[in-house]
Amino acid sequence: MLESAATGSKNMSDNRIEKIDFDTMDFDARYKILTGAVIPRPIALVSTINADKGINVAPFSSFMIASVEAGYLAFSVGPGEQPKTTLANIRRLRQFVINTVSEDIAEQVQRCGEQPPANIRKVDLAKFRLVPSESIAVPRIAEAKIHFECRLRRIIRFGDSHMVVGAILLMHAQSGLVAQGKIDPLRYAPLGRIAGRNYCRVRDIVSV
Repeated sequence: MLESAATGSKNMSDNRIEKIDFDTMDFDARYKILTGAVIPRPIALVSTINADKGINVAPFSSFMIASVEAGYLAFSVGPGEQPKTTLANIRRLRQFVINTVSEDIAEQVQRCGEQPPANIRKVDLAKFRLVPSESIAVPRIAEAKIHFECRLRRIIRFGDSHMVVGAILLMHAQSGLVAQGKIDPLRYAPLGRIAGRNYCRVRDIVSV
């Protein structure tokens, strides 16, 4: 029985699975394949303070819990022609806020991922309101339903990308979002990133 199952699995692999060799692909090709395969991805809308004291806001969809017991969150900053403003700001001040993204601010977040006109801040282009944090100098985004005030724990370089790991100093949640120690996913309505300008909603929950 086991042999038959294994044989069937091999035949299915030969007929239906396409091999994709990363060694033959450039960055753009790898990016398209990976961001299409690893979906949906939660979005970290990261606020930081610029060297000129202005506020920078940028979305990152390679975002994860790095450690539950230590209270660490992580997001990846990809390569670019110049150092990313967010990365430079975090290296300088060692603090930042991760604002989570719900479906009601999808268009505003998309604007933050695009290059704004000269002399216009992304936070102003998106018409986000800033509110003070309690443990750090970096402000939070009022429209976000959840905020994490973070202090830099470590920046780890992988190739030309950098994983930023932050320790959560304080978490804020919109009133009514947390009940009996849990967050209501339907009330939260987080936005998932697919690729490009494509996102998805959390509406159908499957219990197994």
